[in-house]
Amino acid sequence: MTLHKLLLSATAIALVPGFAFAQNAGQDGSPQTSAEEANTGLAEIIVTAQKREQNMQDVAVAVTALSGEALTNRNVSTVADLPRLAPSLTLTQGNVPTNNSLNLRGIGTVSFSTAIEPSVAVIVDDVPLLQQAQAFSGLSDIARIEVLRGPQGTLFGKNASAGAVNIVSRGATDELTGAITGTATTDDELRVEGSIAGPLGSGVGFRVNGFYADRKGYIRNLEDGSRLNNDKSYGVRGRLEFEPSDTLKFDVIASHTVSESNGFARTYRATPAGAAIFGTPLAPSLVGITPGEDNYSVRLNRPLFNKSKQTTVSGRATLDLGFADLVSVTSYQDWAFRFEEDFDYTISNVLGLPGGINANSTYAASMFTQELRLVSPSKSDFTYVVGLFYADGKTDRSFARGPSGPVVANWTSRSATQSYAGFAQATYSLTDTTHVDAGIRLNHEEISARFINNAPNANPPANNLTCLALCTGAASDTVVTWKTSLRQDLSDAVMVYASFARGYKGQGFDISTGFNPRRAATPVRPETSDAFEAGIKSRFLDNKVQFNLSAFWSNFRDFQAQSGQVLPDNTIELTLNNVGRVRTRGFEIELSARPIPTLTLDSALSFTDTRIMSFPGAQCYAAQTVGCFDLDGAGPSTVRGQDLAGKRLPNAPRLKFNVGGNYDILLPSLPFDGFIQADVSYQSSVNFDLLANPLLVQKAYAVVNGSIGIDQNDRGGLRVALYVNNLFDKRYVSNMAVSPGGSVGLLQQALDRNSRRYFGVRARYEF
Repeated sequence: MTLHKLLLSATAIALVPGFAFAQNAGQDGSPQTSAEEANTGLAEIIVTAQKREQNMQDVAVAVTALSGEALTNRNVSTVADLPRLAPSLTLTQGNVPTNNSLNLRGIGTVSFSTAIEPSVAVIVDDVPLLQQAQAFSGLSDIARIEVLRGPQGTLFGKNASAGAVNIVSRGATDELTGAITGTATTDDELRVEGSIAGPLGSGVGFRVNGFYADRKGYIRNLEDGSRLNNDKSYGVRGRLEFEPSDTLKFDVIASHTVSESNGFARTYRATPAGAAIFGTPLAPSLVGITPGEDNYSVRLNRPLFNKSKQTTVSGRATLDLGFADLVSVTSYQDWAFRFEEDFDYTISNVLGLPGGINANSTYAASMFTQELRLVSPSKSDFTYVVGLFYADGKTDRSFARGPSGPVVANWTSRSATQSYAGFAQATYSLTDTTHVDAGIRLNHEEISARFINNAPNANPPANNLTCLALCTGAASDTVVTWKTSLRQDLSDAVMVYASFARGYKGQGFDISTGFNPRRAATPVRPETSDAFEAGIKSRFLDNKVQFNLSAFWSNFRDFQAQSGQVLPDNTIELTLNNVGRVRTRGFEIELSARPIPTLTLDSALSFTDTRIMSFPGAQCYAAQTVGCFDLDGAGPSTVRGQDLAGKRLPNAPRLKFNVGGNYDILLPSLPFDGFIQADVSYQSSVNFDLLANPLLVQKAYAVVNGSIGIDQNDRGGLRVALYVNNLFDKRYVSNMAVSPGGSVGLLQQALDRNSRRYFGVRARYEF
């Protein structure tokens, strides 16, 4: 049978959409299945969604849990790959990581400002990241990833209004273990990962892991032959766990990662006749290029560039007080990022900087956090988590564009935040089968902004709406958020729940080009929400089938969203808006089955209806005629706008699902077994523009992936997989936009690496 037929056969086995659940974790956090589980059904899934270890089926939170094994088998090497396995999660991809946005249930924030926090928090080993862009550095030696859907602010803070992504790395082991993995692909990627863990003495354990990856770019710069959208990265993480006594335990983690590339280039999707950029004809820059969804070529003066460096150190101490555990988590993170961009996307030096690079920026971010929490034992009619949290974060940024031309900019900024919070969450069992969960968080935040305009004559013209030199701002806010839920056990393996949560995302300064005294005096207002959810979590047929269903309805007020305003010279100024009201509602289904020991089926489906309920006076998109009107009724020369009520939010597919299956082929006469694996992901159409530009629509598409290989029978040993990404070579984009400074109808697209077919081989040896 050919590989093509094997993949299709495995896909046909899966009955509904899907992904791979995490298995229960061993001491080192790695998946572990008992002999009984291997023979009878699905493994127990342990998560820390409520800052304590719990069975996922007992938690009144919609959680997608993915094991490290599932991430490896499904070729997930960065957070950007997660949407393939978590249907409620989408990614809006910018030209640099700082412009990326993770969205849950259609809710997310794309913003060029360093002071606007995301709607989806990312937590790595109990440490919240200051900038969401830090999460795109690559994944290595991961025990599991938990995608928590819906507001999680009670336990995870003010930037978890839409949800949280909780990443947990592997820990030390009681005996010496290790692994090495090598990957090579037909699109020129080489990747090596290694780890070793074990005891150093009585009560002392360690783990060290590292990775190196070199992937050539898949976008061709026809002007100089360079390959853009590549990645060259490496990282190392060390972990030391020691228990000086039976009641005290320490866990210290230090990590450092570096990632460098020739930028993330967009390509031209549509070019109208006579197209120009800032008045310069585009035709010479299109020689040899056919714009469209198959366009993986550009012509630029020189390669783009970006480089990221990140260092994180954290320490966790756990003291057993008898009646509860006292947990202290201390962390410090430092992140530096630099990029260079050919902003005009031509071979002409339109904006006047020598060498063709006409935009560059640097970031320097750091944050210190301290958390103390008291965690009661799990086996009691009354359990609780009570804690205090403090964070002090700063982000410095410089940006230069020009030095000549219509969009010159040159500025430096600092955004700072200090947060103080107290939180508590408790569970009380009214009866053996009825449980009430309640949580509350008091959060106080102080923010500040400092903006120095080094080009006071920049566009827009210097006047009382522009910072002539220095602009500063400061603000503070105190808020109470809370959550409550009721759980009812219908049997030992079936639970239903209903919950309500008050969501909150803090105010912030829109620090970007065009920052002015008005922005400094009036930060973007906080975003709040009321979220209702109900669901069922169940296992049946002797633990061979798991079925989870959740339904949700959330109303957002002052939703923070970025859009582009078309200026008189046809350039675009991006600003952050408080959309009046937004609603997201829908349901999610997760189904896993292990009908026989050698067959596992995983599936998930998300139906989401995310709409703007009130946004009068929104900006019009470029060249909009229908629905665009004079805001004050004073004539065609005044500011024009539109009413976006009823429109869907950008990059919020109504339907998204995954389906996956794995079949083990037992070969008793050989020292190894075989396996076949396949998965299909689908999403419906989306518009990438908040202003609903009909030209920026990605049609519905489906992608098929699969693998086939061998796995040694005993624990550890060798596993080799041959895999294919995007078997049917289906084209899709991860973002679309109107070209800055371009003619009407001139469109650019962000093409993800996975939007093309490639093959690979991965070999892993464990001992």
